[in-house]
Amino acid sequence: MAIITKEALKNALDEAQRIILTVHVHPDGDAIGSMVAFYEALSNEGKEVTMVVDDTVPAKYSFLAQVAHIKQPSEVLDWQADMLLVLDASTFERIGKVGSLCKAPIFNIDHHISNSQFADSLYLCPEFAATGEILTYLCDSWGWPITPSMANALYMAIATDCGFFRFSNTTEQTLRMGALCVANGAQPNIVSEHVEVTTAARIEVMKEALQTIQFFKAGRVAIIALDEALMAKVGDDTDGYVDLIRNVDTVDIAILLKAVDAHTTRVSLRAKVTDVNAIANQFGGGGHVKAAGCTINANIQGAIEHLLAVIA
Repeated sequence: MAIITKEALKNALDEAQRIILTVHVHPDGDAIGSMVAFYEALSNEGKEVTMVVDDTVPAKYSFLAQVAHIKQPSEVLDWQADMLLVLDASTFERIGKVGSLCKAPIFNIDHHISNSQFADSLYLCPEFAATGEILTYLCDSWGWPITPSMANALYMAIATDCGFFRFSNTTEQTLRMGALCVANGAQPNIVSEHVEVTTAARIEVMKEALQTIQFFKAGRVAIIALDEALMAKVGDDTDGYVDLIRNVDTVDIAILLKAVDAHTTRVSLRAKVTDVNAIANQFGGGGHVKAAGCTINANIQGAIEHLLAVIA
């Protein structure tokens, strides 16, 4: 593994002709926005690019240009490439089957402080709020045109990873890159309308989820739990659930638990003060200081007990 500069990254991209572009499983707004924007940027540079994700792309992102070109691994007929470019993924496991199917040298552009440095070449900017922010910066630095469709995708990537510029990872640079996207044609209202859209069925599930809220550690820790039955109803679209508890006045750590099966629970952690990346690390996960995730090999009650045992 080698940490590379933006100049070295640019040289590698210039030399590569066939590029396979991927992001992490359970793709969020930053992953999808970054991928479709960079797909367009690389295509405009004359590259032959294939986007592939080992997961389903949430329907709410389908308003973005280029999303229809995203393939699943079973749809890729030729895995030969000069480069496997991984965006917004901090570990090799997070890209699913793509990692074993594509044998090209791996380049990784990421902003997670917990990055495991799995790639052959890593461009890491943990001070950036989103991978989309990094890509906006790179395109601007390299003089690559940011088209209106790219701008929309990059704006979504940035905005969704910093809570639409409300979270503590929002910096002057974040705002500057968001403004650059708007200057190049991004439509914040259109992005918000699609990303924040909900359904009556989802509201019904949210009503049930509210009944699961528990407070611990004198109200400093709040947990909302989606069991297998609730997960079957909501699918993997759990955006916003942790926000139901993160803004409670006494809460420092907000935790969303999502049952995978009777023995596995996925965990999303958000914090105002505590380093939740350190908590997630204890279970093989990671992310950012104020936002992280992991998977615990236990049912929901077991996951609660494990988490409370390591939270001071």
